[in-house]
Amino acid sequence: MSKLLYKFKLMCAYRDAVTTRVPFLFKKKIHRHRALSEQAALQLRDKKVIDVAFLLTIPGMWKLDYVFEALRKDSRFHPYIVIFPYSHFKSFEKDELWKTVRRTEDFIKSRGYEYVIPYNEQTGKWEDIKKTLNPDIVFFTTPYRDILPQYYVYHFADKLTFYVSYSFQAMNAYKLDYDQISQSLFTAVFAESPMHLEYAHRYDRAGGENYVVTGYPGTEVYLHKDYVAKDVWKPQATSKKRVIWAPHHTIDAADDFQSSTFLDVCEDMLRLAEKYKDTIQFAFKPHQLLKFKLMKLWGEERTLAYYQKWAEMENTQLEEADYRDLFIHSDAMLHDSGSFTVEYLFVNKPVMYLVKDNQQPQQLFNTFGEKAFQQHYHAHSVEDIENFLKEVVLKGNDPIKTEREKFYNDYLAPIGGKMPSENIVGYIKNLIK
Repeated sequence: MSKLLYKFKLMCAYRDAVTTRVPFLFKKKIHRHRALSEQAALQLRDKKVIDVAFLLTIPGMWKLDYVFEALRKDSRFHPYIVIFPYSHFKSFEKDELWKTVRRTEDFIKSRGYEYVIPYNEQTGKWEDIKKTLNPDIVFFTTPYRDILPQYYVYHFADKLTFYVSYSFQAMNAYKLDYDQISQSLFTAVFAESPMHLEYAHRYDRAGGENYVVTGYPGTEVYLHKDYVAKDVWKPQATSKKRVIWAPHHTIDAADDFQSSTFLDVCEDMLRLAEKYKDTIQFAFKPHQLLKFKLMKLWGEERTLAYYQKWAEMENTQLEEADYRDLFIHSDAMLHDSGSFTVEYLFVNKPVMYLVKDNQQPQQLFNTFGEKAFQQHYHAHSVEDIENFLKEVVLKGNDPIKTEREKFYNDYLAPIGGKMPSENIVGYIKNLIK
């Protein structure tokens, strides 16, 4: 789908082309949302049980386990998940979108969380949860408008609305990461670090006035020393090194930026998995949107066959849901993702970034991401990848390990000695006191 057609669909659905493009009108909209948020906070002060809806589309966007758990343990809050389709306006295959909804359902079920899928089978429509559930607080996991309007921040102006980014922002995509309309309208956006707050001050339409530095809850699991990770790797007859390959989805010319090297190395990665089948086990962990885009580029048959190949080989597996336990029990990772550039550093394992078309770090990353990128080994060719597998993974030569540890201590350790979820829940409680 062309960018023009996509934007036309959004304009027809949201009818906000004038409001969002005229600064004076958008400032009025921001002011209205702030005023209504203040009223909402006042109304919750004496409410005995506060309903909190967490809006979720795909498992990979769920970074709020510890926030959800903290609210669930507090008798004053009633948290639950609302599951609905992602990228509604991008004309992806409907069957695959529904499979993703069901995958998300299974993902949430495995955690034992209360959830709803607000789809009315009789009418064939997705319901308005303000009418059916009427939550007091709404947590968003995506800032984009390519969801149905009844699940966008406009619709919840009279509620407390919060947002945690679905990824640790590391890419040189300031407009994409900080200039979304919704980010100026949320009651609060919880930022990863003081450096990310500076980006918001510079690029957010409202100057980042609603940003609060809390740390990133998506990586909190790695900070809890008592967390016992489940070994999700496929059993092997002999001991092997475990390597994750996590390609990004940005293979489409219509994407705002392109970092994915998938099309360049996809066949070579299968070849390497076969070549090192006796010594290395591979986990194929693609971005959830990659399959949708491949189906449009390759067709369904070729796409599904490629994914199935990774699922079936003796020393490989396909991972399409949660990845925290996968990270913890791995030995190394190959990727071209923005968020993983930071997230994988929490486990302090060797990691290689697959660089597309010899892009320079400042082209790829923001200043925080550049620092994280320097803690990686870098691949500009398949030969670089294979050398990493032989020298670093199999032989254990990891010369930048000490630098990674220093980066963690300087930039990733808990802010103020408190976990991100503590900071977020504390902020919410103070807001409604």
